[in-house]
Amino acid sequence: MMFSERLFTLRDENRLTKVKLAKELGTTRQLIAMYENGTTLPTISLFSTIADYFGVSADYLLGREDYAELSYNRDKECIYLPRGLTDEDNTLIKDFISMVYKRRSKKDEK
Repeated sequence: MMFSERLFTLRDENRLTKVKLAKELGTTRQLIAMYENGTTLPTISLFSTIADYFGVSADYLLGREDYAELSYNRDKECIYLPRGLTDEDNTLIKDFISMVYKRRSKKDEK
């Protein structure tokens, strides 16, 4: 899958219009359309911003890997879980993260 297809899929899965995504990324609807049509590619800086925005790796966007990995967005202070996990998988991961935070809180109290 090419970058253009990955960008379209991510935008579609997140129910974003080209206008809304462009606004979020600080670019134009026309450029988003050109990226999705494969007529041009974003700058490295914007490419990095797109990966961070969707919480995916550069390799995923480039089609070099077929899964979006677990990633952390420091600006939004959130963790993105990989696609394709079951609800049970997601719950287990969230429970583990909660356990880590509780464990850290107990250490901080000492």
